[in-house]
Amino acid sequence: MPLLKTEADKLSQNDLVRGVIEEIIDRDSIFSILPFVRVNGKAYVYNRENTLSEGDFLDPNDTVPEGAATFTQVTTTLKVLAGDVDVDKFIAETESDTNDQLAIQIALKAKALARKANRTIITGDSSVNPKSFDGIARLTPAGQTIYAGENGGALTLTMLDELCDMVKNGPDVILMRPGTVRAYKDLLRTVGTGTDAAMLQLPNFSRPILTHNGIPILADDFLPGNEVRGNSSNTCSIYAIRMNELDGLHGLYGGASAGIRVEEIGTVQNKDAWRVRVKWYLGLALKATHSIARLAGVTNI
Repeated sequence: MPLLKTEADKLSQNDLVRGVIEEIIDRDSIFSILPFVRVNGKAYVYNRENTLSEGDFLDPNDTVPEGAATFTQVTTTLKVLAGDVDVDKFIAETESDTNDQLAIQIALKAKALARKANRTIITGDSSVNPKSFDGIARLTPAGQTIYAGENGGALTLTMLDELCDMVKNGPDVILMRPGTVRAYKDLLRTVGTGTDAAMLQLPNFSRPILTHNGIPILADDFLPGNEVRGNSSNTCSIYAIRMNELDGLHGLYGGASAGIRVEEIGTVQNKDAWRVRVKWYLGLALKATHSIARLAGVTNI
C-alpha cells in the first residue's frame, strides 16, 4: 500500500513563521506628545478663573470699591479600562513551540486596550457611558468651536489660521484625519510652497512632521468622519490643542506606573487555564477652556 497523502501530512510541518503579522494598524500619534499626570486619589480637582473684580478710577475721598475673584472647581475622576485574557494551559504548554501563545494574547490585548483608550480620548462621552471619561470632542466648549459652513465645507488655510488663533496661548498640535492631512498638502501645493517647506523635525518623532505655521500636524485614525453638519452627514473635525500640565490638555493615571499594566490572576477556578488581566487607570483633564479649539464640518475626510 503506497504512502497516502493524509499519512504523509502527519509527518510534515508547514513552514510557520514566528510572530503574528499586524493587520490592525492605527495612526495614533497623540500618545507620543500627550503628557500624563499621576493622581494619588480617585479624582483630580483643579480651579478655573470664573470672574475678576476690577478696581475703578476715584476722586479724592471716594469709597474704594471692594470685590474678589470667583472660581469654578472642576473634578475629573479616574476610570478603569481593563480586560482579561484566558489561555488554556494545555495549549500554552504544548503549542508554544513556535509562538508563545500566552505572550501573544497579552500583547494583542494590550494593543486592543490602547486602541480603546485612544478612541475614548477623541470621542469619549460620559453622558453616554458613565463608566468612561469625556474626550476632546466633549471637552471643547461651544465658544471654542467654528464651522466650515452651514452644510460643511472644504478646508482652507484661513480656517486653520482662525482655529489656531482661538487657542489663546498657542496650540502645541493640530489634530486631523489622514484624509484632511492630504487636503492640507494639496492646499500647500496650490499656493506654491510645497510640503517640504512645512516640515519640522521634533524630538519625539523619528522623521520630520508636517506643520502649519510651525505647529505640528498629527494624523489620527480615531477622529470620526461621519459627523453631521446641516444636510451633510460625512464631515469631520480638526482640533488645535495646547498640551501641558499647567493650562492645557493632559492625561491622568493612577497606580504605580503610567500606561497599561499586566497582572497575573492565576488559574481560572472552573477551567484549566491561565488568566491574565490587562488594565489601565486613566482619565483626561482640560485645565483652561481656551487651550482647545475645534473646526467642525470639514468635508475633506
